[in-house]
Amino acid sequence: MNKAFYIIGIIFAVLFMFVIGYYMEEVKSARWRAWDIDFYGDFGSPSYSSFDGGNSPSDLSFQAALLSLIFFLFYAAMDILGLVKVKTKTAKVLSIIGLCFTGLYLLWDLVVLTDPGALAFDDVGGGFVLYTLTMLAFSIVGLVQAIRYGKIKYSAANTAPPFTQNQTTSQKTTAATERDLLDS
Repeated sequence: MNKAFYIIGIIFAVLFMFVIGYYMEEVKSARWRAWDIDFYGDFGSPSYSSFDGGNSPSDLSFQAALLSLIFFLFYAAMDILGLVKVKTKTAKVLSIIGLCFTGLYLLWDLVVLTDPGALAFDDVGGGFVLYTLTMLAFSIVGLVQAIRYGKIKYSAANTAPPFTQNQTTSQKTTAATERDLLDS
């Protein structure tokens, strides 16, 4: 199940990059459009008052922040499941770091949601790209760790319990190696 979440996380990272790029460009265009209408409307240029040039920058920022909220909540759930389900140290450390990053960027997203006119999405989009690249890397490493943990768990289930009286030295070494892999 965790492997599926990590695969979806990789797909979401790529999708989120496109969403960020689209909304950053739309908000920037809406800002320029609003500036052009305000500036040239007073100097005898054709009036654009009847022309609806799209949404305002604050409306677009609010939409982008709502979409970003969905992505952030997914990554928070993915990190929590990675923390609970995958037992390797690497996966746990990356899940904790991912939860910290997600919390920080979630707060940043909530600031945009509360007042999109003061902090537009094209201002925070660069930071969200950094977050997305980080979560892409964490998703890839998490997927590798989940596959590795699944193989170790499967191989441990198909061998005798560690350090029983009937084990040979090579079996004891294999059981110790599996425990060491889980600790790494």
